[in-house]
Amino acid sequence: MVSKFAENGDFDSSGFIYFLYFWRKPLIIIILLAVLASILFSSPLFITPKYKSSVILFPVATNSISKALISQQSGIKEDVLGFGEEEQAEQMLQILNSNKIRDRIVSKFNLLEHYGINPESKYKYTRLVREYENNVSFRRTEYMAVKISVLDTDPQMAADIANSIAELLDSTKTQMQRERATLAFNIVEKEYLSLQIEISAIVDSLRVIGKLGVNDYESQSEVVNQQLAIALRNNEMGAVRKLEKKLDILAEYGGSFLSLKNTLEYKSEQQTLLKAKYQEAKVDAEAELPQKFIVNSAYKAEQKSYPIRWIIVVVSTLSSLLLAILIIIIIDNFSKIKKKSLTFKLWSVDNLELFNQDKDKKHKKKKKKDKKDKKTVVHKDPVPAPVIVKETEDEPIYIKQSSKENSYNHSEMKTYYDNSSLVGILIKWWIHILVIAIVALLLGVLFSSPIFITPKYKSYAVVYPHNIAPYSDESETEQMLQLLQSKDIKDSVIKTFDLAAHYNVDSNFKYFYSTIYYEFGQNVSISKTPYESVEITVLDKDPLMANDMVNAIIHFYNIKVRKTHNDKYLEVIKMYDAIIEKKQAYIDTLKHQLYLLSTEYGLIDYDAQALEITKGYLRTVMGATSTSINQREVLRLKKNIEEHGGDLIELVESIKNEAQNFSMLKVDYENAVRFYTDELSYANVVTPPYPADKKAYPVRWMIVVFTMIATIFLTIIIILIIERYRHHFRIKK
Repeated sequence: MVSKFAENGDFDSSGFIYFLYFWRKPLIIIILLAVLASILFSSPLFITPKYKSSVILFPVATNSISKALISQQSGIKEDVLGFGEEEQAEQMLQILNSNKIRDRIVSKFNLLEHYGINPESKYKYTRLVREYENNVSFRRTEYMAVKISVLDTDPQMAADIANSIAELLDSTKTQMQRERATLAFNIVEKEYLSLQIEISAIVDSLRVIGKLGVNDYESQSEVVNQQLAIALRNNEMGAVRKLEKKLDILAEYGGSFLSLKNTLEYKSEQQTLLKAKYQEAKVDAEAELPQKFIVNSAYKAEQKSYPIRWIIVVVSTLSSLLLAILIIIIIDNFSKIKKKSLTFKLWSVDNLELFNQDKDKKHKKKKKKDKKDKKTVVHKDPVPAPVIVKETEDEPIYIKQSSKENSYNHSEMKTYYDNSSLVGILIKWWIHILVIAIVALLLGVLFSSPIFITPKYKSYAVVYPHNIAPYSDESETEQMLQLLQSKDIKDSVIKTFDLAAHYNVDSNFKYFYSTIYYEFGQNVSISKTPYESVEITVLDKDPLMANDMVNAIIHFYNIKVRKTHNDKYLEVIKMYDAIIEKKQAYIDTLKHQLYLLSTEYGLIDYDAQALEITKGYLRTVMGATSTSINQREVLRLKKNIEEHGGDLIELVESIKNEAQNFSMLKVDYENAVRFYTDELSYANVVTPPYPADKKAYPVRWMIVVFTMIATIFLTIIIILIIERYRHHFRIKK
């Protein structure tokens, strides 16, 4: 019936319309049945309706409460009311997809029972996760907000689950940040208390020096020199001796006093800054702020969202109509096959060769005849016949074919382009194809069973990098990926779990390392997610081992980063040790030189002594007479200060500067020691791993389906080859 509108080789739409009209009654009946069946099977009797509730929220721009509220540093304070951007939205999506929120929702609403999952089922958690992911979805909107959508058979529960997920986002993110903030607070608190102890020690040292009579070196030296000049003027030798003892004490402890005083000033400034950090860390560790702005809260839906019955009815009806037309075409072809002979085959190359040989013979005869005339020869025949046109160098030649030859070629070409021959072959061999398909099915089921393929279970974790800084242009996530794929971590995991024995790799094998690394790469994958986090996935035949391997990879990653950082901090510590030792020795040298100037030359404070010496030398001391001034002592001090006054000034300033530099070096040294000794973690675990209760590999149905399809296809090709050679053999006979 279909061939009526395709006999001339061109498609004619009227033929197809005629075909539809001819089969109108069966098609109408099929359409009506499809409509009724789709209406019936999309009804609540077969598909439980679900109601949808949604929450739309924006992430916050800041993650630190202290920086948003109490930070006094320029450029650090952030807007606590600011909306987050793409990065914050991606982080929010990753947290919403974590099993921390999922597990709490499952527990709160008892979803295991609500979804009708048997608690005794072997794969209860796998089914639970699948149902949860089918009913709960998260996506980023085009306005950089995040939408939480929940489907459920109970509209009120759908709304409650959506609102609960939004609420749990706060507590989950706060808990993750609080773990980190508490650790940071403990570190800052330790440093703050340590600095307070250092300041207390400096104050105690100054108190001890103060008990010896050194309270303010500069002012005391000035006053003592004034009193010494007066005593010398009045020739009060007892007072002179007491003042000289006082000067000796100042000379002995003056350098230490200046060093401690400058250190105390620097430490006090550092304490002020550290106290601000201490307060900020305490706020971050103890205070809470919402981590989102809710735009729309979920509410109880009034109308179901699933299934959409009209779509099911339309798609089912159209699919049924197309399938019915296809089946009718196949039936129509089957009726043709019964009426016609399969003498000429679609794949018969020999028939085409015979056809070409006859054609070439005719062409040669015509060509010889036409060469004599060198004119265009047109052959007429009362019966229209196909004409073959051949291009020559001179002009085209039109050659007539005989009716018999034309009939043969027409039949041959018609058979060659007729797909009914292929259908006939499939019908002829259908038993063989069916048997081979069943055998392939059984073999696929057999070879995909645990007898031949060991099932593997999957465990994974999602982590964010923390406490690391890029080395060059890469991001923190890219650096984390590179470190996780390092040889050190692979070797540590292989050694810890004895993967050579676990993977049955002989350690004496020639290519042992290549084989063990290949097996490791086949079972362990580390990749970046769309949300700039890192997913660590492990496949293993033991679900507990897969879970432990994921945790071990994270653990060895922390050790790897800590070791990398500690190596650098150790270099810094050694460098500061040498510098501090030299700096301390230099300061001690300066103190000793100052002591010598004080004891040998009586020089303590250049400004004060120079003033008094000038007064005594010029006899301008109040109430002084020529006999009351110790002229010889004044001249001695004048000579000493002239010769060594510059050294005194240089020594005092050098001690001040070196003491300040020494304090700064000591702070940097202590920070390096702190980072070297503290055990920080470098991964924020968003989704911790868990032992799987259902295998993830192999997917048996895919193996069976692809095995059957490949086997059937190969069988058809072999059958076509067999038929071709059979036909070729018959023609030769």
